[in-house]
Amino acid sequence: MSLGTWTPDNTAPQPPTRDTLIQAATLGQADADFFPAQAPDALNELHEWMKQPQSQWQPELEPLETETLIALVRFFTLAEQHWAGWEAGDKNPAIWICKTLKPRGAFPDVELTRWVKAHTDNRFLPYGNPLA
Repeated sequence: MSLGTWTPDNTAPQPPTRDTLIQAATLGQADADFFPAQAPDALNELHEWMKQPQSQWQPELEPLETETLIALVRFFTLAEQHWAGWEAGDKNPAIWICKTLKPRGAFPDVELTRWVKAHTDNRFLPYGNPLA
């Protein structure tokens, strides 16, 4: 019998590609009633990023257009609600996206906030954890 040490892999997964984010935004633009019941294989890399901190997401979000970011808020709200294993609580990327939209003057948005609240059970969306 041999004894060794195990070191967990603490490295973040590879960032999602721009193409993957655009695909997700396209799903976020569709009517919520037509959101797929299961995650498409092409979006699996986003599943690994569901709980990444804002510092990891920020470089990926900054170059995206405001309309794309709004669609991504919708996507991540629906993904967490509909797909098993995509739960992120106060680390949902929709929160980081809303924080990216704020300096652009695109958030807070009453319509988007109402939409998010109507489509999620996550009490932290869209503003995040007030105690964090």
